[in-house]
Amino acid sequence: MKHILGISLAAILALATASCDREKFTYDLGTDTASGKTGQLDLSTFDAVPNNDTKVIEGTPVSRAVDTGDFTVQIYPAQGTDTLEWKYSEMPEIVTLNVGDYNLAVFSHRVQPAEWERPYYYADKAFAIEENKVTQIDTVVCTLQNIKVTVTYSEDLKSFMGDDCKVTVDIGSGSLDFSQAEERAGYFRSDQESNLLIATFTGTIDGYEEVNRIQVDNVKAGDWRKIHYDIKRPEPGSETGGVTPSVTVDASCVTIDHEGNVTIDEEVIEDPNKPVDPNPDPDPSGEAPRITSETIELGTPVTVVENMKVVVDITSSDPKGLTGLTVDIESPTLTPEELTGMGLSDHLDLVNPGNLKEPIEGLGFPTEGNVLNQSKVTFDISDFMPLLGLLGSGTHNFIIKATDAQGTTTETLILVTE
Repeated sequence: MKHILGISLAAILALATASCDREKFTYDLGTDTASGKTGQLDLSTFDAVPNNDTKVIEGTPVSRAVDTGDFTVQIYPAQGTDTLEWKYSEMPEIVTLNVGDYNLAVFSHRVQPAEWERPYYYADKAFAIEENKVTQIDTVVCTLQNIKVTVTYSEDLKSFMGDDCKVTVDIGSGSLDFSQAEERAGYFRSDQESNLLIATFTGTIDGYEEVNRIQVDNVKAGDWRKIHYDIKRPEPGSETGGVTPSVTVDASCVTIDHEGNVTIDEEVIEDPNKPVDPNPDPDPSGEAPRITSETIELGTPVTVVENMKVVVDITSSDPKGLTGLTVDIESPTLTPEELTGMGLSDHLDLVNPGNLKEPIEGLGFPTEGNVLNQSKVTFDISDFMPLLGLLGSGTHNFIIKATDAQGTTTETLILVTE
């Protein structure tokens, strides 16, 4: 299987570690380059510096230290799929490479759609290796690449809130529930250059059922969106549903960017007194994306056989089409280590594939503009079935998640090899 899918990078790294110390490392990266023409990359003075997560206390920005020791450092050719990877604290000082163009990437972790208290830092830098020359990389600045969200409530509002009150925040395919006691920050993956944040308050206020929904547009990586809820007393004689409640929820949102600049986003907040369904659709006539297949039954274990066709269709009824499409792999044989050796990952983001673009497309999945804003996307991974069978027996789950402005749909392709 290794000869069919390519030599596992993990195995190469293990052999290299056994034969040389941490100071020097040689790898035949860049297969299009003539053999014997190499240069060196000097990482002895390389430093990854995070632009510390900004926190505002009484109007004064302060910094929070970030430990970079467990950050991941990757080196990969501008044209090609092989990748070298180390922990930042364990990377070698000198790396010998074939001449050619390369990229170096540094990131804090494998970012998820939504996580508690886990900022995602990333930086990359292009460099070239010339024959018999030393290329040096000094400092790169890792910037916050996901979106920070916090939710707070005024003391006046808390006195009216029932135990069932919560705020659900959705950005792209990520979703987190902020209870009234939640003090942690949520971090959301930025799937697009400009994202839509939807915050939905639900629960009992002063004995009345309350639903308040706000939308904030143009949310970007590195932003800190501070959502605050207060009370709003109705004008005398105003009514909601035939009953006059004593208070309703009033929402506001403040943006703090990574430089500490503050922007009040009140102009993008909808009327908090407008009755809204707790699970709204931007278009009541629309529906979340549909994930279907005419060749295989989704959600049911299917045994892989010879000449098997696996074709999946994703359709969106929203005028702007799909905004997100991911595939997560859970398999006893397609482990994260095995996938890394194939230039892949167990989380495939088809809209933002990064340096996984070519190997993802090699499996039969479309990427980038062939997914984003499309009303229909089809992928055919039939050619991958014989290779999957060669890995050995097991049940392999391909969890497909499609998102548009109408919602998110998840289906699982379950393949069994014997």
